[in-house]
Amino acid sequence: MFATGGVHRAGAQAKPATQAPHDSLVISVITMGPGEEVFERFGHQSIRIHDITTGLDSAYNWGMFDFNQPNFIPRFLSGNTRYWMEGIPTLPLIAAYGRAGRAVWEQELNLTQLEKDSLWHYIQWNAKEENKWYRYDYYRDNCATKVRDILDMVLKGSIQRAVATHEHGVTLRGETLRLARAYPLINIGMDFVLGRPADDTLSAWGEMFVPMRLQQLIRSIRVRHSDGRITRLVRSERQLVVDERYQDGDTPPGYFTPALEVGLLITGVVLALCMLPVSSGAVRWTIASIAMLWNLLAGFTGILLLYADLFTRHAQYMGKNVNVLLATPAALALAVLIPFALRAGAAPKIVRAVRALAVFAAACAVVAVLLRVLPFLAQQNRPLLALIVPVQAALAFAIWRITKDRTGESV
Repeated sequence: MFATGGVHRAGAQAKPATQAPHDSLVISVITMGPGEEVFERFGHQSIRIHDITTGLDSAYNWGMFDFNQPNFIPRFLSGNTRYWMEGIPTLPLIAAYGRAGRAVWEQELNLTQLEKDSLWHYIQWNAKEENKWYRYDYYRDNCATKVRDILDMVLKGSIQRAVATHEHGVTLRGETLRLARAYPLINIGMDFVLGRPADDTLSAWGEMFVPMRLQQLIRSIRVRHSDGRITRLVRSERQLVVDERYQDGDTPPGYFTPALEVGLLITGVVLALCMLPVSSGAVRWTIASIAMLWNLLAGFTGILLLYADLFTRHAQYMGKNVNVLLATPAALALAVLIPFALRAGAAPKIVRAVRALAVFAAACAVVAVLLRVLPFLAQQNRPLLALIVPVQAALAFAIWRITKDRTGESV
């Protein structure tokens, strides 16, 4: 999966002052737009603390990570990520994002002195070594949700109450595909591993896992302050860096047509080979090679899906994944057994096992289509069905064709 626009490795850390006059603090939300790398496509966010009296000016963010951490990749894959919170001098940070071609916005917040004081003391506590580490979650605990939750905390839940009844038809799957659309192959892979829970409509509160969504949603909301006043949360907004190189799209990309075209192309190749004399060793092994590669990929993918569901922290959005029927782990056994079934003198039980597994894989793919009629199992996977179902059916037919003479039947 991805990290929501986190900052890789630490820059020069800003040291928080121990005291700051309440009326001298200016507190803002800094939003960084998408960048070039896939993990940067999801934006980034910080809370800026600017003391106009002492000169303190730091952007505190919760997206710090280091590829060189021990076991970073295993932790990343299992969902047991170890990120940290850090403050970085604001102006150099903004300049660095500007050089990277990423747009930057600042929203000054309309907070009371008591709320500023509460927020500042929490950040000082959070920045301590013993408090700064946390388990990062792509959708529920990232750089944007940390900003959201801290602001909501100092406002006594006022932000959540303001957006509680709002939703815009947004889902985790849709937002993921929309933001990563510049990487279609990676996008299809992420689409494959996201399960049924990723298709549930998010509340406006849930949408704020995307920094740009949080920026848009807090722009107009009104909150009740600790002194009883009701005001707009955002006092003013300005764009600090204007750059349109890496803009996020308005809607998720549509992959159904290209997926169907690729699926039909592979299906056509397999069926065309079946029209040739399968008694030819070249034809037989060409078909077998295609079937082995396809099922090898499908089998490993199916095992990864089951592993993600059963043994990782990603199950809350990768679990209940109907796509395991499109990439059944049984396909791995099929990939291994195919060459043994084509050998001279192959054992009949091996041949029968190969034919049964081929039919089973195709039947599972058909079941995945049928499950779309059940609302509680309907998963938004039309492009994947269009790609995989015809290929699985064609391969099942092809495997029966090339193994007929191994069972004593005439070709």
